[in-house]
Amino acid sequence: MGSSGSGRFSDYTGSAKKTESNGGASGGSSGEDKCRQAFSTGLEDIEHYDYYKNHGQIPPNGSSLTLELRGRVVAVSDTGESVGALPTQYNYIAGCLQSGIRYVGIIINSAAAPVMRIDVDFAAV
Repeated sequence: MGSSGSGRFSDYTGSAKKTESNGGASGGSSGEDKCRQAFSTGLEDIEHYDYYKNHGQIPPNGSSLTLELRGRVVAVSDTGESVGALPTQYNYIAGCLQSGIRYVGIIINSAAAPVMRIDVDFAAV
């Protein structure tokens, strides 16, 4: 299964300059710290990560996750197993994690069929 990211090369470091600032800096005209903003997203490539490989299923709704930088920014279960990757539009989170910001999330919607899907609400702590 492929990535469901934005499909924009500008999501990757080193590509065409974006109008938004990266980790730790203020983004947009609101002056808010983009790293501190809560967000909801679906995870990508779930079947390629440890949790699914180890259990043959996805974590249930209500499960808590954290974010870690493991090559890509990935959601990690309480047991330390990777669950899925963030879409590329959230690549700025890598800089936020490197600056010491932590994220916690709760699975708000998960389904194994017809298409494997995990939707998570994340917030900075």
